[in-house]
Amino acid sequence: MNFFNELTISTSFPVCYNLLPHYTAEGQKHAPLMNCVEEALSDGRIGSFFLSDHPAHPQEISSLQLAEDIIAAGGEPLISLALTFYDKNTVIEKLQQYCQMGVEQFLFVSGEYPAMPDNKQTKPAFDLDCVQLLMLLDELGISAGLKNSPEPKNVIGEEINIVKGCAVSPFKSLESEQVWQYEKLKRKIAVGADFVMTQLGYDIRKFDELVRFCTLQNITAPLVGNIFITDRHTAQLIRERNIPGVKMPDRLLQTLIQEENDPPKQFTRSAQTLAVLKGLGYHGTLIGGNSSDFSAVKLVLDEAEGFQSDWQNFLVDLDYSDSSFYYFQKDSRPGLNNNQPSPVEPKHFPYPMYSFSYFVDWMVYLPRGPLFKMTGRFCRFCNGRKFWHSSIWLLEFLSKGPLYGCKMCGDCVLYACGFLCYQSGCPKKMVNGPCGGSINGYCEVFPDKKLCFWVRVYKQMKGVSQHVTFSAPPIPARGSQLNKTSSWINFFLGKDHRKMHFEDD
Repeated sequence: MNFFNELTISTSFPVCYNLLPHYTAEGQKHAPLMNCVEEALSDGRIGSFFLSDHPAHPQEISSLQLAEDIIAAGGEPLISLALTFYDKNTVIEKLQQYCQMGVEQFLFVSGEYPAMPDNKQTKPAFDLDCVQLLMLLDELGISAGLKNSPEPKNVIGEEINIVKGCAVSPFKSLESEQVWQYEKLKRKIAVGADFVMTQLGYDIRKFDELVRFCTLQNITAPLVGNIFITDRHTAQLIRERNIPGVKMPDRLLQTLIQEENDPPKQFTRSAQTLAVLKGLGYHGTLIGGNSSDFSAVKLVLDEAEGFQSDWQNFLVDLDYSDSSFYYFQKDSRPGLNNNQPSPVEPKHFPYPMYSFSYFVDWMVYLPRGPLFKMTGRFCRFCNGRKFWHSSIWLLEFLSKGPLYGCKMCGDCVLYACGFLCYQSGCPKKMVNGPCGGSINGYCEVFPDKKLCFWVRVYKQMKGVSQHVTFSAPPIPARGSQLNKTSSWINFFLGKDHRKMHFEDD
């Protein structure tokens, strides 16, 4: 039975060993990793192994080869596929390579923005986000789910049946960050994500918050809590490297410094966290650390077995609450929430530029708008007439460039992003909601200097509604053939993602 199947069984709480994480102190070697696999399989409590397809440090062996060796040893890989360097074609090719060797379970993440690309050939692509990849897999007929699911279509040379996981961070500090994380999670579930894994975090109240949010939204996909066995060195590494999206609480860091000469306490804390996650209602866990052998994880599992009945007693010691915003109000019990949503900031008066853009969008782009049909006829007239086509392209370029920072992508989504351009505003080109890399509202690429694009979108949309949500359906991947063309003409000819059907009467 695989990890995902066990997640769906109420009496089971499977553990996945974080063998090759995204973030490690240094590169790892093949022999020690396979020793960990053999020890874990002999222990009997772990059969699944988490591998990053693109870890932070170069390895002496590829994740593809390591996955193949794990399967040969009797284990099961769970591949974390970061989309940093993959476009639509190469990500499908990579999936096919893993599937050909027997890998069935994947976690799709946007990936970290590389500070310094290795060379000119490895510049980040960010051609599609996780929502778009899930939509693409559904379109291709690459199905997911349990072993007894219907047979998938033959789409890329052979049948593929995979389990598709997604990540979410409940550990954000600001309302504008956290609300978008949950809104994007709803999109991921709606387009086919089978399970949900948390990003790395240490706030137990936030772990509890995610469970309550999923219950509130009727999200039944299994939840996997991420536990990283953290010592002083790891904690300081997180701080020094500004690892995207990972917030190290001050109180925890000070505790780890004080415990530097008492290593067993870090294992006890991780074991208590595991017991708490199971008590909160998580369906399984991902656990690992910087240790190069299985002994640390084994110690945690051994201790956790004796802690389960007393999990609520650990909430005080594990309460590292330090965020300014929680989705639910605080419960009388430490480290927990109640089921009452927290009040959100009141909406403000709409920004003038937003109001202007909203008015133009209503006038021109909504079928009920007074200029919709006239503009549509004009765009259809311009199409195929070189002079007029060039003229409308130039008009769009000269107007939208200064106003919105438009990059003429040919598939405009200003209406879905608070009338801000994601092509120029987000380094990762996230169009279906934010990545998980922001900290305290700032973009991972420009920490403490530039606000996350989606935080800015949130501020824009607060002028319309006090409770900000997505007002548009999920946006599929953009066709590269539309680049540098007129989005106005593409919209009215049905060439962009909205596939508008315009009837000239």
